[in-house]
Amino acid sequence: MSGKTRDYFGTLKSAGRTVLKEDSAGACIQPIQNQVLETPPHIKKYRKSYKHQHGCSILHPGLVDAPKQQGNWIYGRKTEFSDKAGELFKQQPQGIKELINEINEQKYASHIKEPLGTMPTRNYNWPDEAKSDGFAFGQKIPPSEYSAKEVVFPPDAKRDEERIRLMYLKSHGNFEAGEQKNREYNWKINPNDYRFGKKEEREQEQMKKILQHELTQNQYPKTTIISKNQEDWKNYNEDPLGKPKNQAQLNPRMPQIFGEMKKNEQWTAGQCINGQPTQKEVQHDLDLGKATKFGFRNQPKPGDETRAFGVPAIRNDINKKGMKSVADPQNYGDEVPAVALLFPEKFSHMGLSEQDFLCLRTKKEIKDIFESIGIKYGIGKFEGIFKRAIEIQSAQDDKVSVKAFQLAVQEMHHID
Repeated sequence: MSGKTRDYFGTLKSAGRTVLKEDSAGACIQPIQNQVLETPPHIKKYRKSYKHQHGCSILHPGLVDAPKQQGNWIYGRKTEFSDKAGELFKQQPQGIKELINEINEQKYASHIKEPLGTMPTRNYNWPDEAKSDGFAFGQKIPPSEYSAKEVVFPPDAKRDEERIRLMYLKSHGNFEAGEQKNREYNWKINPNDYRFGKKEEREQEQMKKILQHELTQNQYPKTTIISKNQEDWKNYNEDPLGKPKNQAQLNPRMPQIFGEMKKNEQWTAGQCINGQPTQKEVQHDLDLGKATKFGFRNQPKPGDETRAFGVPAIRNDINKKGMKSVADPQNYGDEVPAVALLFPEKFSHMGLSEQDFLCLRTKKEIKDIFESIGIKYGIGKFEGIFKRAIEIQSAQDDKVSVKAFQLAVQEMHHID
């Protein structure tokens, strides 16, 4: 058995599925030539290219395959003829209604001063000349010989005298366009020809000298003698721009092709991954979904198909003992849930539960409970409150709960 392995699960079949010969990685990457794949017809209506078609009507995807109506089908409801808006505005009362409407409108000042559809009347006493046709108010202005531009900028305007100009220059600072401001300083120079500041001499090709600072005045690189080991280490360690990195090859200029030549193998990458199992080998195992390990099969015996294994969490199937021991782990259904621990009842610290207030008690027990806490009632008032508690409790016998008696006390505490 040297160099070989043993199959301990020879009865189990190999998993996976059968791969067809034409279904390979090469066929997926390189499809058949001269074959254009089209979108299936039932998918085309959802593509964006369907909405950009020309020469056809575009419908909603839900209506593309819907049956079409026969004949000329018109959607909507035909509008019936009704009164036009213009006729509704033109309607005026006639006869007696018109007279009554005119009398009612006379009480409004706007109807008197500004009647609808006519010019407002101010009751002015105009002269006879103003009543003639073609009358206009105001005076006609003859056309001017000067335009607005000539009025603002007269072409032949006379310039002010030098004396007047200097006066405006001193009072308003009215300098001429391009005129140098003169503040009457006592210059030792002529300010019209003199320039202040120091002239800076500009150096040529400054950027070139910044990038190539090793260049001399004669534009030749400065010769620097360094160690060969340092230069070889620099060429080996750094990555030159646009060139392959030097890996200390013997002859890096020699044309060399690395790798092994590809052989014409029949198996593709897809076949190596999926294999070529037969149809029988890809069938599922007969014990698929079943436990094969003894003791873990969880299969009931004949007759136990409907049997419930185990015991319930709340033991309603056994009787509760009169005095429960602290060593008894059984839950008989009378224990409080987790919500009682998070939100305890009002009198839980005194050992009382809500069931104690709802338990039916006799008249003597109710009287003793309330007298023990210092509440005493007269015979007549206690009898009245107890009868009201019986009505609230809707009890058939003379027994009520403490809760019902408290409600009756709230209703009748003010009655003596």
